[in-house]
Amino acid sequence: MNDNPLDKLGEEIAEGAASPVAGVLSSVVAGEALTAVGGRRRVLVELPAYLFVQIAWFAAFGLQTVLFPYMLKNILDVSGTMLGVAQMALAAPSVVFILLGGVVAERADGRTLLVLFHVLASVPAVALAFAMRTEGLEYWMMLAYAIAMGTIGAFMMPARDAILNEVVERRRGAGSTITLQQGVAFATLAQFAAQIVGLWIGGFANWSGVWPLLGVQAVIVALGAIAAIFLDRGRMVQTGRKGAGAVFGDILDGMRCVRANPILLSMVISMFGVGVFVIGAFLVILPIVNADVYGFESGGLRNIFVTFWAGAFCSSIAISRFRNLRRPGRILLAAQFIGSAGILFLTTHTPYPAFIALVFVWGLAAGISIMMSRSIVQAAAPPHMLARVLSIYQLGFMGGAPVGAALMGIVADRAGPQLVILVPSIGMLAMIVWMTFFTPIWGMRAPETHEGGSGI
Repeated sequence: MNDNPLDKLGEEIAEGAASPVAGVLSSVVAGEALTAVGGRRRVLVELPAYLFVQIAWFAAFGLQTVLFPYMLKNILDVSGTMLGVAQMALAAPSVVFILLGGVVAERADGRTLLVLFHVLASVPAVALAFAMRTEGLEYWMMLAYAIAMGTIGAFMMPARDAILNEVVERRRGAGSTITLQQGVAFATLAQFAAQIVGLWIGGFANWSGVWPLLGVQAVIVALGAIAAIFLDRGRMVQTGRKGAGAVFGDILDGMRCVRANPILLSMVISMFGVGVFVIGAFLVILPIVNADVYGFESGGLRNIFVTFWAGAFCSSIAISRFRNLRRPGRILLAAQFIGSAGILFLTTHTPYPAFIALVFVWGLAAGISIMMSRSIVQAAAPPHMLARVLSIYQLGFMGGAPVGAALMGIVADRAGPQLVILVPSIGMLAMIVWMTFFTPIWGMRAPETHEGGSGI
């Protein structure tokens, strides 16, 4: 028996059905067929639209990664401690707001949230560009910018990350064989590629001036709002709670879920360590090494960050070729070990080419680590609590970042820009030992998948 609406319609026409009832039936079947085709087209365009949302946000983020520390270190000439405080201000709002962001992401229309947040994220960049253009830039403005962007990002991250699971599910429903791990891989590839482009553009700051590039950053992030329009609204979770205590009740449910799941709990603790030791080094130590050890300006920062994310991009391409890695925990820990051991070489007076090569290796390890950790969490989290679990996971990551940024800035002022590297390296190696022997991450296995359909 043929169940295809278009085939049914063709058979009816071929039979010469001419009665009024047959005509009505033909119209209904044709309408169903067109709706199905239109719905499938919308599903198929969702993944490219989602990836463009990623590209818009992270290209702008790449620009910010160069411009923000460059303005602090090379234009305002702040100390390592003040640089660390400013980077802490950029990361700290996530600690305050990201759990609330997870609840909002589950209850609200994700598409509308992404449109709104992308538009709002363009405003601080425009304000900073105006201050630069009128030569009125001050340190407090950088702090205000950091707090604004950090707050927007805290609400953006769980909304954007949770939508990916739904996009993959709908695409699979349309006949695709894409897995969640592949969906995460594509999103990560888009993130890394966009960051590289943003970092490369940011490297021209000392040639073109900073304020035009801040305008470019504002335009790029605003384009993400247009791409978000092509996403489906997404599921909006109803927990049954009402009133002022509802948000706190939902957050507590998410925390209980993470605490009860050894894999999720281990990953949250792990991400706190990454925030302290890796992000702190990345945000504070590298700009200081660039300026104080090698004497470079924005072009040097561009070289460092582009090299790092190019390494992450290359390793992500390699990982994306695998549909379902059986031992994601072991791959995660091995990558973190390679990155942590590799940066120990930066404590010596490394020639610049060797320094860049080490940064590339660090990026290779980071790309695998980022992709594997996100895949593990998104696969282990219950679908009805996904945004809340992701927000707690990000809280572990972002909660450690301001601590690490402030710590690395203070230690760098006292120990120097090279000996401070011992802190993140030894800290991460200790955390990897704990993860290997005292958590289920090393022994965990990915679930079996039995795929049907064709194509991605």
